[in-house]
This record gives sequence, C-alpha cells and structure tokens, in this order.
Amino acid sequence: MANIEKLKFPALKITGANYIAWITDVELYLESERLINTIKEGNESSAHDKAKAIIFLRKHLDENMTHDYAHIKDPAELWQALKERFDNQREINLSHALEEWKNLRFQDFEKVEEYNSAILRIVSQLKYCGKPVTDAEMLEKTYLTFHKEHRVLQEMYRNCGYTRFSELIVTLILAEKNNELLIRNHNSRPTETKTFPEAKATVVEKPQISLFF
Repeated sequence: MANIEKLKFPALKITGANYIAWITDVELYLESERLINTIKEGNESSAHDKAKAIIFLRKHLDENMTHDYAHIKDPAELWQALKERFDNQREINLSHALEEWKNLRFQDFEKVEEYNSAILRIVSQLKYCGKPVTDAEMLEKTYLTFHKEHRVLQEMYRNCGYTRFSELIVTLILAEKNNELLIRNHNSRPTETKTFPEAKATVVEKPQISLFF
C-alpha cells in the first residue's frame, strides 16, 4: 500500500543500490528526533520511541521489502537485519568509487559547481567504504587535472597555499562568476562601439581583470 504521508527522503530500494545514502539520511533524521538510540543494540529506549522509530523505518523501505520484515517490531533488530543484507554495498561500491576517483578531471566539467558536486559525492562514497580522502588529496586532484592550456592559472591557485578544498572551490566559483559577468558586459557592447551619453552625465568605467578562464 502506498505511503500516505510524504517520505522524508527516498525509500531504501530492494536492490540496496541507495543503501549508503539511505542509512546516512536515516541516522541524521533519528538523531534530530532524539531516536538514534533506538537502533543501537541493547538500548533501553521507551516502547513509545521504539514504535516511532520502527514505523519510520518501515515507511522508508521499498514496498516489496516491508513484507520481509513485517514480523520485526524492534528498530534495532530491523537495523541489524538490513545491515546484514546490504552492508556488502561497501565492497560493491568501493571499486566503482575508486574508478570514478581515478578518472575524475576538473577540465571535464563546464561549471565549477558541477565538479564540486561530483568530487564530494565520490569522496563521500570512499569515506563510507573505508577509504577517506584528505583535503590535500582533493586539492592535488584538482590542480593536476586543470586543462593543460591553463597551467599558469593552476600554478597561481596552487601558490595561494590553500589547505582546505572548500576554500579553493569558493575562489574558483567567484572567479567563474566574474568571468561570466565580463563576457556578458562585453557582448552587450563590444569593443570600439560607442553609446550616446546622457546630457551632463559622465561615466567612468574601471577595467576588470578575469581570474578565471
């Protein structure tokens, strides 16, 4: 039977393909509702809290899966059963995540935000699979995968001495936005074209320098 109440996030697929993201979402939600202890073995949560947690878990399972666990009333028992069934996703996803990391290149993305989203997703998967990636490794991955025509820019950003990947990304996004603005302004009135100034009005435009490519 379809869920009447809107789901907080996508239900766990019967294949377990979204298991990694699912358990993260569940843990965050239960923590926010002060129900996180209900899924821990040997917990002494109240019957009321356990009931709330088990209802929430069941509602966020694929409908074809709910029948498999209909007899389980303890959220900790259900959590463990799901872990035993799908925890092999770590091994399955590790090889795929490592391959994605190997082939990830900054130059392949049109937008900085698209690259940022991709690298953070891969890093999250690797962390879950027991292969955490450091900020230094993320920075180096980015520098080394700049397009060869932008090696001067690559060295410029490297020499800034960033220690956090997020700092580099913010700088790249701002540079990208400034570059887009310069192009838009240029296209609206190309070089060597003139506008008729308003009477008694003087406009002085300061030159802008693009920090991006």
